[in-house]
Amino acid sequence: MSNSIFGEKIKSMRLLKGLTIREVAQNAGISHSYLSQIENHRRDTPSPDIVKKIAEGLNADYYDLLRIAGYANTSHSHHGFISKQIKMAPDEFKKEFMGKHDQHLQREIRWRDEMTEKFGYPLDSPEVAVRFPDTFLFNATASDYLKLLRVNKEITIEEMADRLGIDAPSYREAEEENELNYFSEFLLTHSEKLGEIFEVGDFRDWLLTVYTETPNQSFIDAYKPEAFTKEITLLVPSVVKKINKEGNVYFQKYDDEQLKSNFNKLENILSPDHSLSYAGKILSPKDKSRIMQMIDILLDN
Repeated sequence: MSNSIFGEKIKSMRLLKGLTIREVAQNAGISHSYLSQIENHRRDTPSPDIVKKIAEGLNADYYDLLRIAGYANTSHSHHGFISKQIKMAPDEFKKEFMGKHDQHLQREIRWRDEMTEKFGYPLDSPEVAVRFPDTFLFNATASDYLKLLRVNKEITIEEMADRLGIDAPSYREAEEENELNYFSEFLLTHSEKLGEIFEVGDFRDWLLTVYTETPNQSFIDAYKPEAFTKEITLLVPSVVKKINKEGNVYFQKYDDEQLKSNFNKLENILSPDHSLSYAGKILSPKDKSRIMQMIDILLDN
């Protein structure tokens, strides 16, 4: 099924970044003809895997493009998915976690365990279930989320290790590593496979989103946006054709310092020569002219 909104969106983003179809396609690892057909509504909506490649080619947000492409899988609806995973956590997992992070419940859990042994039947710990969600969201590390998803999937450590092609002690060490973060070697190596197993896309990307939607900063603090920035070169003409008040044509040449100054001028940014977009729409020369007129009015020029 064709998705014209998706095609228009990626075309607009490509033009805004000053990239050709061939450049984006090469960065994405897909054919330029296929990308062109998507942009021009001649192909069906691409699969999530292709959307991810296009996002990489455009250096754009994968989940934003996924939403525009029409995918509403719960694996990508982060807040609801996280809440469900926390709710699904087995009682033993909750007790273990609360025993580490809530001193009052540590005593409560120990007492109930003692009474369970004394009376011969288990005593429930309702406080654990009530207080667990908030405690988890405030205190969970990346390794805690790793264990949470594994336990909820009912996958043993040995099975996880086998799927990842590593030995069980190495996987166990990763789950117990409290300093596991965005740049940890374990996640750099296994993030894609972990995401496939847990059905959350790329595991590192998923975790990054988790920590932007929860009070915990331990994982996101290790994320350095500058590590993912790309330098883009823009060509600025050093000689510009102009017309004076008398209608005579002349050419003005700028030195390096003047070019740097011109680059930051709003009237230069809104030049007809530059492709700009607003709210997903490419601005026409008429749009830019109207913007300049409004700015003049606002600034009383």
